[in-house]
Amino acid sequence: SDGGILKWTPGPLQILFQPKAFNDPAATRVSVCFKSTPQIEEYIEELEAWILKEVARNPQQYLGQALSEAQVRERFTSAIKTSEKGYKHLRAKMNLAGKGQVKCWDENKRPRQPPDDWTMCDVQPCLQIKGLWVMSKDFGLLIEMADALVSESSQLCPF
Repeated sequence: SDGGILKWTPGPLQILFQPKAFNDPAATRVSVCFKSTPQIEEYIEELEAWILKEVARNPQQYLGQALSEAQVRERFTSAIKTSEKGYKHLRAKMNLAGKGQVKCWDENKRPRQPPDDWTMCDVQPCLQIKGLWVMSKDFGLLIEMADALVSESSQLCPF
């Protein structure tokens, strides 16, 4: 059993930056940023609205302290990020090694090695919404890419 983990396959997505961990080039747990779409934003907004309602109903259970609904909303961090240039993306986590390592598949649905450059591929991720992360005063959805259907054949010549 998967313990009630919500799985989501949003379709083919572009990965905007080579996945990495903040200030740790050797990390095996990295952030992966997918170019956002209106469908992704709608799905995440609905899910996050439900999560906020649940946490605000019982902040003691989720965050370990009594907070007002406004305080809960203030501490919440969305999985949809907007860059300084105004680009929206969905941030998730991915394990490159060890337990929970992302499984990569080719167009024929056979296992393959992860690509050297994730930004040069079409990726159909299978995302798992595993729960909440809580760090310091902030919290948000814990989204992890468990599987990736990877296609490197769609690289287009820019000329």
